[in-house]
Amino acid sequence: MSPHRTLTAACLAIAPLFAGCLGSDASTEALEITAEHEVDLSFSTYYTARRDVRRCAYPQCGGFFISAVNQEKTTCADGTTAEECYVADLQFSSLLRLAGVEGVVRESIGLQRETTRAVLYGDLFPGTSGLGTLSLRFAWVALETAELKGSFYRVLHNGVVCVAAPCPSFDQEYLNSGTARTFHEVHLREIPGAGRDEFDSGTALFSSLGMILTGQNVVIEDYGPAGDAVVFRANQGFLPVIMPSIRGLRAPAEPPVFDRGFRSGIEGGEGGEGGSGGIRNTSTQ
Repeated sequence: MSPHRTLTAACLAIAPLFAGCLGSDASTEALEITAEHEVDLSFSTYYTARRDVRRCAYPQCGGFFISAVNQEKTTCADGTTAEECYVADLQFSSLLRLAGVEGVVRESIGLQRETTRAVLYGDLFPGTSGLGTLSLRFAWVALETAELKGSFYRVLHNGVVCVAAPCPSFDQEYLNSGTARTFHEVHLREIPGAGRDEFDSGTALFSSLGMILTGQNVVIEDYGPAGDAVVFRANQGFLPVIMPSIRGLRAPAEPPVFDRGFRSGIEGGEGGEGGSGGIRNTSTQ
């Protein structure tokens, strides 16, 4: 199954996560709407965006400039390629409208792509103005602004549990490439605001939607009894926009247990004994 089609199933899988906020009737409707509108995501693309602050009449100005992540060039609505493409507006999917997050997404798009708080997933088409519209299927939003360094990945826990560490418990999709790999541990402590979203980070990573992270993979030799480990060091994290902390709601009081079975110190290369790969929000003493 392609990563894009996997996201279709992910939207269905995560609907219960916000069922309590929307109510049972709305949750059922969300599932139906998702099934109808997210069925074909084969050609959708992940973008970052910046606001257009040029001074001229709308729709020629006042929209957004978008750029495909992990790509040197972006294919625009008219078929041309450029470093970034102008779109007059964003068109939100029924799922996003149902969740009431249109304002959150627009607010998260800043003046520079390099520090944006939003990753947008959707399709470009000319729109009624002919200047381009981004049909937005879904979005991930960061809690705080940070300079984006490294490549963009969608990261999620794959359910693998091992008898010895390191354990390849995480999958990472290199966005807009269709390629994926497994790795052992993810470190979130360099992400601004990481301490405020521990519940949602855990929920997202253990759901099918995952988190979108920027950063890099680091190989730690002799990490544990099972050998070397690939650790992803994130410098920015984007949560699914329907998560409580993004929507301004209070998360449950009891956060989940992130490390399943072992915890190890990356700086010292000190391995653990077994279990599932770890999620780190704080430094190990």
